Amino acid sequence: MSKITVRRATGVDVPDILPLWKEMMAFHAALDPRFRPAPGGDVHWSRAVETWMQEEDNCVLVAEAEGRIVGYIVGMMRENPPVLLPARYGFVSDICVAPEWRQQGVGRRMFAALQEWFRQQGADHIELRVAHNNPTSQAFWRAVGCQDYMDHLWCEL
Repeated sequence: MSKITVRRATGVDVPDILPLWKEMMAFHAALDPRFRPAPGGDVHWSRAVETWMQEEDNCVLVAEAEGRIVGYIVGMMRENPPVLLPARYGFVSDICVAPEWRQQGVGRRMFAALQEWFRQQGADHIELRVAHNNPTSQAFWRAVGCQDYMDHLWCEL
């Protein structure tokens, strides 16, 4: 197995992260027709991820192996409404591992590094959303210790 290095992403990494993001979006769109990426979404996401890399309440990590980026994860500190405790918590917005690198510990390594960053920010828990129709992601998140908390529902109008 190749050595996997997890590090903070920089702006020069965005062109290497973008194909992973596109693959993740296409994968989810194929799982559920309600998941509809917007035209030009890649341009907006590229700009957003560059901004996130500069903000202290966000953390973008990449996994490198064999001289290339094989995964990325995005974490953000979020605030609860004033009626809920704790005031702040960690939120995972994105994770993707290149298909040929899945099932090799890349996702676990990135998540472990992000957990440490969340601890350093004072978070005592992490929240995330995972597609209901994605049993692989459901299994991954449960395997790393996540458990059901709130259900996110959809209602057509």
